[in-house]
Amino acid sequence: MITRPAHQAEKLAQAIDVAGGEPFLFPTLAIIPTKLTNEDKDKIELVNHFDMIIFISPNAVEHGLNHILGITQLSDKVRLATIGQGSANALNNYLGKQPDIVPAENFNSEGLLATATMQDVANKRILIVRGNQGRELLKNTLQQRGALVEYLEAYQRIKPAASTTDLEQYLQNNQIAAIVITNAESLNNLVELTPEKVRPQLLQVPLLLINNRLTDIAKEAGFSNKLLVAAEASDDAIIETLKKNALLS
Repeated sequence: MITRPAHQAEKLAQAIDVAGGEPFLFPTLAIIPTKLTNEDKDKIELVNHFDMIIFISPNAVEHGLNHILGITQLSDKVRLATIGQGSANALNNYLGKQPDIVPAENFNSEGLLATATMQDVANKRILIVRGNQGRELLKNTLQQRGALVEYLEAYQRIKPAASTTDLEQYLQNNQIAAIVITNAESLNNLVELTPEKVRPQLLQVPLLLINNRLTDIAKEAGFSNKLLVAAEASDDAIIETLKKNALLS
């Protein structure tokens, strides 16, 4: 079962199918672009005054660059950073270049903060492109290191309307081998979208997560079966983890 937004689930679904599994798409998040405020537009007009732009996710790359390039050109002098390889690939697809900074491992805020470049950011102007809300660790830590940090919220994550007919049937018949969860909001929305009568069955399904932080959130939500953690959020890492745990051939 894949809980990614519908437009981001196709490649993983195809990979699961090729590996002999049967993908079940049940999006628990939908992504929509943010309507820019006048303050956002002013910020974008001056985007080349920033020393660095950090893209939090592939969605941040897509919607952030759509907003930015719809108003101005992006100077090559601005350094670009991403949290992980998925965002790096998205950046390459949009701009034809790899980010200047990306973690070699630990594809999260902690991993980016551990890179050598992020140790020396005093008086650097940094723009973080993200969705609505999110963790404050990256901004707070960079500010503690002396950086001047601002946000551009480029998209919104919303809980989609969903038919739960298939979900109920699969849970009642114990037909879901694992659920792929890539962020905390998807996990919380899944629990909320699942009808109460089959919620106990849901909490017994193994989860495939993309970082250790999500394991604590899953435990708090009541999930009591295996909590598998992929090395990163990429399709390859997810497929490899499913195979390693005999959930795919």
